[in-house]
Amino acid sequence: MNRWGNDEASRPDPEALLKTARREVRGSLRIFLGAAPGVGKTYAMLRTARDLAGQGEQVTIGIIESHGRQETEDLCESLERIPLIEREHQGRAFHEYDLDATLNRAPDVVLVDELAHRNIPGGRHPRRYQDIEELLDAGIDVWTTLNVQHIESLNDVVARITGIRMRETVPDSLITRARDITLIDLTPDELIQRLKQGKVYVPEQARAALDGYFSISNLTALRELAMQTMAERVDSDVRDSMGVQGLAGPWPVRPKLLVALSGRPEDTSLIRATHRMAERRSATWRAVHIDTGSSSPEMRLELERSSQLVERLGGEVTVLAGQSRLQELLDYARRNNITTLVIGRPVHAPWRFWHRSLGKLLLREAGEFDLVVVAESERRKPIRLMKNPIRRLTHREWLLPTAVLSISMVLSLVIDRTMDLANISLVFLTGVLVTAAYTGTRAAMVTAVLSFLLYNFFFTEPRYSLAMVHRDQLLTVFFFFIVAMIGGQLAGRARRQLVALRASRDQTQQLLQLSRALSAAADHSTVRTTGISALADWLEVPTVYLESTTDKPELHITESHPGSVALDTTARQAAAWSYHHRKVSGHGSQTLASQRWRFIPLVDKETTSGIVGLALGDRDTSLIHDQETLVDTLINQFSMALTRTRLVNDLGAARLAEENERLRSALLSSVSHDLRTPLSSIIGAASSLRDLDQQLTAEDKRELLDSVLGESERLNRYIQNLLDMTRLGHGTLKIERDWVALSDLINAALKRLTSALGQVRVVRDIAPDLPLLYVHPALVEQALVNVIENAIRFSPISGSIFIHGKASSDELFISITDQGPGIPESEREQVFDMFFTGGEGDRGKHGSGLGLAICRGMIGAHAGSITAEQSPLGSGTRIMIRLPLMDSPHMEDDTEAQDES
Repeated sequence: MNRWGNDEASRPDPEALLKTARREVRGSLRIFLGAAPGVGKTYAMLRTARDLAGQGEQVTIGIIESHGRQETEDLCESLERIPLIEREHQGRAFHEYDLDATLNRAPDVVLVDELAHRNIPGGRHPRRYQDIEELLDAGIDVWTTLNVQHIESLNDVVARITGIRMRETVPDSLITRARDITLIDLTPDELIQRLKQGKVYVPEQARAALDGYFSISNLTALRELAMQTMAERVDSDVRDSMGVQGLAGPWPVRPKLLVALSGRPEDTSLIRATHRMAERRSATWRAVHIDTGSSSPEMRLELERSSQLVERLGGEVTVLAGQSRLQELLDYARRNNITTLVIGRPVHAPWRFWHRSLGKLLLREAGEFDLVVVAESERRKPIRLMKNPIRRLTHREWLLPTAVLSISMVLSLVIDRTMDLANISLVFLTGVLVTAAYTGTRAAMVTAVLSFLLYNFFFTEPRYSLAMVHRDQLLTVFFFFIVAMIGGQLAGRARRQLVALRASRDQTQQLLQLSRALSAAADHSTVRTTGISALADWLEVPTVYLESTTDKPELHITESHPGSVALDTTARQAAAWSYHHRKVSGHGSQTLASQRWRFIPLVDKETTSGIVGLALGDRDTSLIHDQETLVDTLINQFSMALTRTRLVNDLGAARLAEENERLRSALLSSVSHDLRTPLSSIIGAASSLRDLDQQLTAEDKRELLDSVLGESERLNRYIQNLLDMTRLGHGTLKIERDWVALSDLINAALKRLTSALGQVRVVRDIAPDLPLLYVHPALVEQALVNVIENAIRFSPISGSIFIHGKASSDELFISITDQGPGIPESEREQVFDMFFTGGEGDRGKHGSGLGLAICRGMIGAHAGSITAEQSPLGSGTRIMIRLPLMDSPHMEDDTEAQDES
């Protein structure tokens, strides 16, 4: 038993044990935390690492960002370094941390500087903290450095302080995982002096930093954030140590105040007094309410008002469910290392002299806590002797006891002559338990009192009198009354617990259903409809969603349930105020509280994605604290789902923009080469004809003119490819079909490529009597030109190209085979992508990568297909074109002639 005499409190906390065990295993993290760059985090980490290496530990440097500081480099000399890996990005070479080399080396401790660093594309992880997580999972201890502005939960706070939003942040879960956090502190004046001396940045960057980020006010605020982060971590470590040792606390390491709310109007003065005391002591504070299940609607409403006041004053409210207000309060205070409890002065009715107030109980049981009893500034209402809770019983609480008493009375009269008096008492006792189970404690107490009176009046001697003359009857009636009161209390308590469990189950089910529906919603509209419908159905009030869109910049309703809902001018003004100020307005808030509507903004970082409007003024009763909490949770889930869809859309737009940029770059690169080569030939031939006209023979001139003509035709084909691809991409390519023979198409294509063929031989193998094709002749001819030209480009000198044509019952096959180096199997599908040129095979590194892509588009427009295959000759590539066949006019004429005969 511990010093408080509580065996339960002395047991170690399983969560604290597990948390501590995780920190003690191999693969622990140590963070050197600073308020800003330049405070000496890396320097301190290296000095500590050298001391550890001197003790025989294997300490290895993974990467150190010295930023050219010589003193930092000097500290690295005595430590083993893992070589960096070189990666190229946007034409520049970068030296990055080699994760795989560290995993293979597996040192005891590895130093990885700058936890929030973003890796160069090409590595396994986009962020350095993900590399560190893999090292920790592999059982390697990691030391790293971090500036406070890179912590994810502080991102918005840092942005408001400095005006700069950090894009490289580290999740708080990784900070929590760290076994040790070492704060490296430096005063703002010393840091600015180091900056001026060039010990943080190069002179140009230092001047810019002094003018912006590194101001005295910014550094002071960041220093405070770093100290708060460290203080919270120390406080967490203290709680874990207490939990591991089974000590219930408090340990007065850091002052913490806890105010106990009772659900009465006097709570407001308690909250304000606690806030003032916390301000004077520079302490943190919070409020707690113990729900024993006996709260009235008035108490719930008052508790909601008190919760809003606590949140406005910077505290937090926790509602606990339990039977003993004292025990729950003390357990919560010990778990959270509270040092001071704040309660109100108890005042009770004079006749309740036996009742022990919470203050008296705390004076006896909470000797380890400071106890502050506050005299309420608001005058209590005078206690009236006739203020009987029986008057507040509902119709159900009156009707059921009346019916139960009537039935109990009838049954007792029936068995009165055959049963003993004690047995009759069981009938009334059963009625008390039934009443408690179905209505609650208040009605059960009324039933117990009335049962006691009826039992005494009708069944004890002398009958029809409350007097009793037999001693055994006196004991029977007395114990009946005691058992009835206790049984009613226990049954009523069980009912309250059952009601609470049902409410909790309903809330959990509501959240689960909404979560599933929102996770399945794929777009903004579906998420919006699902969220608004769920809120409207659960609250049973009209619900709207307002947002501003591209086509309508002003705030307007985009979703409502049920049906179409309109807002008056005042309601729209409240919605606009919430949208611009990112605060709740309307019913139940501090702004425009007389409104029928409550407007809740959905805030994503610094932007408001929309406004949820709830017609809470239409409800008969106000929302209790649990319902308000559920509304907040539902709206948070709704907001996160909308953010998810927005991020998905943004990601799709970013990918599309990246793809467009890639295509644009590839197009410019390919066109610049493909157009420059023929133009250079044309310019050279034309210059020779002009400058050397007298010296050239007729044959020379003819060769130069042939060169001009051939290169011009080649240039024309490139331009035609670009135009065709543009038309295919915009869907403006019109298919004007006509009947044409395959041999005619091949002849036309070869004629256009006469100058390009050179010494390459073309071998044709076209099956006789092939059916006619019903196609766009020019498009198919252009596709054949592109394929044959591609085969010519990669055929060896004096090589051959084989063109085969055959037909099946419904398709015509055209194969073009070359004797080139061939296409690797992994690239045979990619060769039909735009701008894919490859470094080897049939695409070459100087082509535009448009030829075969255009072919697939043209053949696909005819419902055909084109594929690349391994050449059956052993080397080279075979391009197979398949075109669908249709009934030709000749076949139709033959069919008609047969029908006539």
